[in-house]
Amino acid sequence: MVTWVVLGVLLFGLLLLVLVMLSVVARLGALARAAARTQREMAQAQTLQMSLAHLQERLASLQEHAAAVQEEALARRDRNRG
Repeated sequence: MVTWVVLGVLLFGLLLLVLVMLSVVARLGALARAAARTQREMAQAQTLQMSLAHLQERLASLQEHAAAVQEEALARRDRNRG
């Protein structure tokens, strides 16, 4: 009789352990999906950051070019006046 009680308690404990493990495994799956999503978003953010840096370089180049064109236009205007 005692053997059956001990076996019942052990089986109940084992069943409880399995249920808890299933809950943890399910949460780990969700965590893995969230980590993958975060990595994708970080990759996209890095791509955007590189694009922004390229655009900033292009803007600086265009500003320099515009300044040079403006200086040339002013110089031509002054030459035509004089």
